Amino acid sequence: MKNNRQVPFIITAISIIIGFMLTLQFRSNQPTFATERQDTFQLRQNVQKEMEHHQKLLNDISKHEKLLSEYETSINEGSGPSVMQDELVRLEKEHGFADIAGPGIIVTIEDEPSAPGADRLQSPVMDQDLTDLTSLLFANGAKAIAVNGNRLIVNSSIRTVGEGIQVDTKPIEMPYIVKAVGDPQSLEAALRLPGSDRESMEDWFHFLNKKFTIQKSESITVPAHKGAGGVKYMKPLEQKGAS
Repeated sequence: MKNNRQVPFIITAISIIIGFMLTLQFRSNQPTFATERQDTFQLRQNVQKEMEHHQKLLNDISKHEKLLSEYETSINEGSGPSVMQDELVRLEKEHGFADIAGPGIIVTIEDEPSAPGADRLQSPVMDQDLTDLTSLLFANGAKAIAVNGNRLIVNSSIRTVGEGIQVDTKPIEMPYIVKAVGDPQSLEAALRLPGSDRESMEDWFHFLNKKFTIQKSESITVPAHKGAGGVKYMKPLEQKGAS
């Protein structure tokens, strides 16, 4: 009789133990599911990037095939030089050796005027600050950028020399004026929105106690690069038979 009374308690205890074990097993499987979901999301992102890269390559192939066709047609029709001249003009604009005009923004960085009686510390603007600013603009679609009238090209540098800053070999002074051709809304948002460190470029220059002004414009002009472009080893091809 005593044993019959213990049966329900034994069954209850076994049920509790089984339930506890099932709970542990379920919880131990959750991270695996989360990792699998994360891996799937990452794979989809990678596939999307590869598809975009593939489409860009197809566009490049199509563009160059069209250009090759134009060259062949112009040679057959005897108008080769004019087509090459048009291509030269396009390349000069694309690589910074011709003026470019269009919508964009003008960024002005200058010392913040202090209120009467206030003694605010003015931190200097470093070359890296201007490099970060221009890199951010290029990353967000800027087609051309000039700093104090000096056009940036692919091998341009912004660096500290002595106590000043130089763009390539040209010294620049405050106020720093950065002109960028591109979509004004995108460029302005890139400078005002916080980045991965939760601070925007605008916040950073305010931290340095600088007045940071962004002016959108429907038409600004970025001048051509004034240097030689650093070409040292390329030479014009000599035609056969030339003396």
